Amino acid sequence: MNLAPLLPYLPSAEVLPLLDKWLKDEAFDLAVHKPRATKLGDFRPPRKGARAKITLNSNLGKYQFLTTLVHEIAHLKVWNAYGRKAAPHGIEWKTMFGQMLLEMAEQCNFPKEYRSAILNHAAKPKSAVGGDPQLQKVVLQLDSDQEILLLGDLKTGAVFTFKGRRFKKIEMRRTRALVEELGSKKQYTIPLVAQVNVAE
Repeated sequence: MNLAPLLPYLPSAEVLPLLDKWLKDEAFDLAVHKPRATKLGDFRPPRKGARAKITLNSNLGKYQFLTTLVHEIAHLKVWNAYGRKAAPHGIEWKTMFGQMLLEMAEQCNFPKEYRSAILNHAAKPKSAVGGDPQLQKVVLQLDSDQEILLLGDLKTGAVFTFKGRRFKKIEMRRTRALVEELGSKKQYTIPLVAQVNVAE
């Protein structure tokens, strides 16, 4: 498979040989899609007359794109090895994804904060990058030229904006925060890894 068309989406060409190694014996289609609100990428197993397919959103930053691509390649490899016997984010996928992240950390010269974050993530992979606040913040920071602030970084009582609306952080939960929209007084939960801005 010619991976050169992916180069504009990746942090460097240094990852291409590793991606090529992982994919050389895999039969699948790869497509970069217009942005979707509910997912960064996905893997679809083969169907009648169609090969397996990996799709990724075109608006992802380079480190987010790479991390999501490796996540989806792990799904492809697990599907080809186990078929329906393996759960989508079960032990087989966690093992495969973790091994791939370790290999990537060893073979590629990444910024130290990304390398550290993927090594930590490899020890206990999550079903989404958003499930790992450290990795999420590192990826967003590397893909941005501005300081990144996540909801989990704010203290209880802080006022912030999210998607153009103003909220107050009420309490932390396991992976989300209970917040109150200023004005309407309605309460919501928002993921701790959501990118926010401090309210003026």
